Amino acid sequence: MEKLIRNLGTKLLALTVACLVCFASSPAMADQGTCIKRGPIHIEDGSFSYSVTRDVSEDFTVRSAIVSLPEGETGMIDSILITRPDEGKGCPGAGSIVIDGKPVCVEFGCSGIKVENDTDLVAACGGPAVLKASETTYTAKGSDFKPQATFNDFSIELCDDFAKK
Repeated sequence: MEKLIRNLGTKLLALTVACLVCFASSPAMADQGTCIKRGPIHIEDGSFSYSVTRDVSEDFTVRSAIVSLPEGETGMIDSILITRPDEGKGCPGAGSIVIDGKPVCVEFGCSGIKVENDTDLVAACGGPAVLKASETTYTAKGSDFKPQATFNDFSIELCDDFAKK
């Protein structure tokens, strides 16, 4: 009987440890999200204009877009526009517009956002963006950056997971 109780106790301990490993540590073992960093972007006299076109190899849902600025710096994002060519397959979401005579699908757009270090532009702009696999153009303009007004360490990190505060 004593051997049976010891054996049962060992199995119960093993089950408890297994449950703790499976359930308690899962956030620590979770995959890190994929992120795309844009920048550094040069701020000159308190403003910037930035545009880059890159291939997005697979569909990518942007759930957070975290601003990185020097501590104490603030500014205004006048506009953000993420587009891809309109290849006649339809443009869900914001639809199609014409830029430089070419139709493009708007995948994300936002304007008039006051920012500081760690501002999440997706949260500030009202929701995630789905970037379709395609040639994607990211365009942004900003102004009223202060107190420094001229610096090189402004960037935005687009991630497929939600920002953690």
